[in-house]
Amino acid sequence: MREIIFIEENNQFQGKNHKISFSLFLFIIIIVSLLVISYICSNIVLMKLGYQSIDLEQKREQLLAENYQLEYSVECLSSLTRIERIASQELGMSRPEKIEFIAMVPAGIDNFAIASNSQEEEQTETASYLRAGSFLGEIADLRIFQNQ
Repeated sequence: MREIIFIEENNQFQGKNHKISFSLFLFIIIIVSLLVISYICSNIVLMKLGYQSIDLEQKREQLLAENYQLEYSVECLSSLTRIERIASQELGMSRPEKIEFIAMVPAGIDNFAIASNSQEEEQTETASYLRAGSFLGEIADLRIFQNQ
C-alpha cells in the first residue's frame, strides 16, 4: 500500500512537474516572441526614418538649387548695367554732363559759433572744406562718372 501511495504521489509530482515545465516553456516562447516582434518593429521604424531622411535631403537639395536660382535672378535684376539701360531707354534719363559737389557746414554746428572763432581756427576750417571740395572734385573727374 505504501508503494501505491508512493507511485500515486510520484505520478502527481510528475504531472505537476510537466505542468511547471510546460508553463516555463510557454513563458520563454512568449518572451522570445515579444523580443522578436519588438526587434522587427524597431527595424520598421528605422527604415521609415531612413526613407524620411532621404526624402528630406532631396527636398533640401531642391530648395538649395531653387535658392541659388533666385539669388542669381536677384543679381541679374539688380545689376547696375540693367538699371542704367532701363533708366536711359525706358525712362529717358541720361548721365549729367558735369558733377558738382557743394561742401556745406554740418547741421549740428552753430553758424554764430563759427563766426566767433578766432581767425586761425576759421582758416583751418575753410582749408579743410576746400580740401574736401577738391577731393570731391577729383572724384567727379573719375572716368566712371563721365558720360560714355
